[in-house]
Amino acid sequence: MTENLAGQAVPVPREAQRAAARRAAEQRSLRTAAWSMSVGTWQIGVWFWAIVLIIAGIIGYVEVRTDILDGSVIDGVVSGSAKFFLFVMGIITPLASIAVHVAAGGTRRSLIRSTWCTAVVLGLTFALVAAALGYVEWLVFRAQGWSPELDRAQLYADGGQVGTAFLVQLFFCSVYWLAGASIGMGYYRLGVWGGTFAIVPFLLPVVLVELAFQSGYFGRPFAQAVGLSDAQVLTAVIGGLVALVAAAFAFHLVTRSVAIAPVTS
Repeated sequence: MTENLAGQAVPVPREAQRAAARRAAEQRSLRTAAWSMSVGTWQIGVWFWAIVLIIAGIIGYVEVRTDILDGSVIDGVVSGSAKFFLFVMGIITPLASIAVHVAAGGTRRSLIRSTWCTAVVLGLTFALVAAALGYVEWLVFRAQGWSPELDRAQLYADGGQVGTAFLVQLFFCSVYWLAGASIGMGYYRLGVWGGTFAIVPFLLPVVLVELAFQSGYFGRPFAQAVGLSDAQVLTAVIGGLVALVAAAFAFHLVTRSVAIAPVTS
């Protein structure tokens, strides 16, 4: 019920009430799913970062003791693993959530949107950790008089360029998560053979983001192989946005009308 200017109660049409209830329920399911996927990924992600630090510490100790330290240790470990960790978690997490999500009253649309939100949240948080670790390492290297430069091509020269390092990891982590989510849902919807054939188009956003940022193990060599010039921050961000939108759209396409397998106990 609402009130008009004269203070009299005006009945709200039943269809409008139902539509409002549906929107409210969808918003609740979106928030719940995004929170669940983000927290679930980070519960394992804490162990991932602990392992990263242990490996980086061991490598750094050995290199210092053998006098072969020639660049960042953290960047080498993070650039080669963070995005791939999220790629795998992207395959697993939405796939594990969809049947329970819909059975609990959610919709495919709310799952799609919650997966988009999760990609951004994980991209932001993982990028923040990666950039912070790189910056701390840069400070330590500077204090010890060691070379803080990276041992492979990156859009940034060293961990001191914390803003650029954050941007690189933000786009890598978000796009890789969504690409993994698309692949996982592709297998769920299309089966083994169809899902396998669909891997190639679902990996196109990964190709785009690697070419845009030209960073890490694959980006720069890949860009050189196809004849691209050195990346600049502005063009890299534009390319990263295109890759992110493409990855989000791919997940939307494969999920919007997927048949939901029944939940069994």
